[in-house]
Amino acid sequence: MDFKRIEWIFLIAFIALDIFLVGSFTQQARLLSVTNTSPTSSTALVLRNIKEDQITYGKLSDKRQWGYYVVSPETDVFRNKPARLHDESWTDNNQELTATFATAIHVNVKHPTRVLNSVIRTRVINGKQYRYDRHLSTATQVVYTQTFKGIPALTQAGQVRFNVRNGIVTGYTQGYVKEPRRLPKKQRMISAKRALIALYQYNKINGSSTVQWVRLGYTKLLAANQHVIYVPTWVFSIRSKATGNVTYRQINAFTGAVMNKD
Repeated sequence: MDFKRIEWIFLIAFIALDIFLVGSFTQQARLLSVTNTSPTSSTALVLRNIKEDQITYGKLSDKRQWGYYVVSPETDVFRNKPARLHDESWTDNNQELTATFATAIHVNVKHPTRVLNSVIRTRVINGKQYRYDRHLSTATQVVYTQTFKGIPALTQAGQVRFNVRNGIVTGYTQGYVKEPRRLPKKQRMISAKRALIALYQYNKINGSSTVQWVRLGYTKLLAANQHVIYVPTWVFSIRSKATGNVTYRQINAFTGAVMNKD
């Protein structure tokens, strides 16, 4: 892979976007700057508004970290590999594989990973590259994610999803990010608390709701010249206090912009 070429493609694709976002985000950051001696700062006022709107959340960090874009070739990632699957039937659409076990697997409903940890290592292509994700998993779906330098892929492109019904697993769906590479230029990311504030200011979180969890992970930003670019993203799980419905929201960890869930 011509990594230098990818860097140039990436920079060209983002130059126009950066001009807009850097200006708007810098202005927002200035308005939201926090000082320890200013209890009436914009950030404090926004957090008070969040509280008044009956939006609850746990302790969120103000810490800012460094992050990187990740790029991966957009190719048929399962080419020839399904031939290794001897105990299941499968179909794939170049980017995602769906497999059905010849014999269904029985799991403990409360502790499905006791069985599935072994299944993913021994019966799933590149299964050792995935880790169980308790936040994304539910009673009916157990999710394992790839990680890029310790940060999980919070996109279906990098996940294995086992469907569970009454303790029975009949198969799984797998996405795989092939040969992920970090672009060398690192950038500062916004904090989890700043991401919440951005979400509120963009009117993407309703009143009378609870932030169940907030996580930093990679999601798809765009595809260009047969490559996919992933960006660090703050992902929020938000539960309505009135209906119990759960929605997921995403904030670009570099720019503070709202992202569509992929």
